[in-house]
Amino acid sequence: MTKQREIAWIIIAIILFEFIIFFPKYNLITPSLILTPILIILIFVLSKKIAAPHFSIKIEHKIWEFERFGWYKTSKLEKPFQIGLILPILISILTLGFLKPLLFLQTEIENIPEKRLLKKRGLTRKLEINESDISSTCAAGFYSLIILAIIGILIDYRELARYSIFYGFWNLIPFGNLDGTKLFFGSVVNWIILAIIYIIALVIALII
Repeated sequence: MTKQREIAWIIIAIILFEFIIFFPKYNLITPSLILTPILIILIFVLSKKIAAPHFSIKIEHKIWEFERFGWYKTSKLEKPFQIGLILPILISILTLGFLKPLLFLQTEIENIPEKRLLKKRGLTRKLEINESDISSTCAAGFYSLIILAIIGILIDYRELARYSIFYGFWNLIPFGNLDGTKLFFGSVVNWIILAIIYIIALVIALII
């Protein structure tokens, strides 16, 4: 996937995010609310981009795809379905905006074997992608949103605080190719810690 295509998917994700948080009350549009999805998605993406080289991997983002409907090798669609374009909008419309599923992007992982060779690891693992490396990279995105939410509270930017937690909570779900899946299977302990943090933060976000 080219850089231009990744940027295009990120822009599309921001547009979808904007639609979902405004639907169906477009009279509540404010500059701060327009800026909120931009900040959240860029911070979520950039934090993982920064973390990835430390774990000898390279990441790119594209729209969330659904390609498997079972555990068997044959349980795979011939062509991936871009569920991130349809499902969030469909659920939002069917629930009249009550549910706002912020599920748009998935993270694609690529190994950097030459960088991995420079690390002091066992010979048999030098060129392999470690599942914990992937989960740690994804975790960086979730922790960055928690920090962003705290900043939002400190500067009285409630929309930023609230939707940072909402976005992280939705993407923490271990389903399909979402980051929550990569985190769960790479480090279930880290996933549990983040899940507890986000549940507590979600309760607070619904109150403020």
